[in-house]
Amino acid sequence: MHGNFIRRARIVRRDETWTFTESEVLRRHWPDVEALRRVLPHRTKRAIRNMAKRCGLVPDKVQNVWTGAQDKKLRQMAGEGATRKEMAAELSLTVGQIANRLLYRRINIAKRPPKSYGEPLVDEVRRRAFALNISVAELDRSLGGRHIFQRAWKGRPIGAVHIHRAVKALGGVLKVEWIDQ
Repeated sequence: MHGNFIRRARIVRRDETWTFTESEVLRRHWPDVEALRRVLPHRTKRAIRNMAKRCGLVPDKVQNVWTGAQDKKLRQMAGEGATRKEMAAELSLTVGQIANRLLYRRINIAKRPPKSYGEPLVDEVRRRAFALNISVAELDRSLGGRHIFQRAWKGRPIGAVHIHRAVKALGGVLKVEWIDQ
């Protein structure tokens, strides 16, 4: 043997049923699982939680039974491009319930139009790409694979060369108009 090993004696019961006194101890100390582990060292945390559920100490999970009206409202809001959080607030459900129902019913959330960044030319290029059902990532790939329009935000300028190439790629013409006074 290498080194000194200290072995703890495990209490092993052949019978896994709970005795009346054990269930009474469980009722008295619930929900302090650590105290229960000290009092009942032969019971695992999982066994303690399962027995607490069987004794009625853990409330059952409230499940939503979906109605046709809820499904209709969910489809309508997804078609309008609402977020999962907005849908959950409207239907008085959790975001997880909404996400699961969208997956189960194979409902896709409509794309929202791009946000305005305050730069008129960039905003117009992004709106045109959205109207043609081209993602900004696809637009960047068609312009040479660099992340030009994906990384656009307020205060970060995009070069005129990139805007001109994007306008050409989207089927537009970039022209300059002078206003004489």
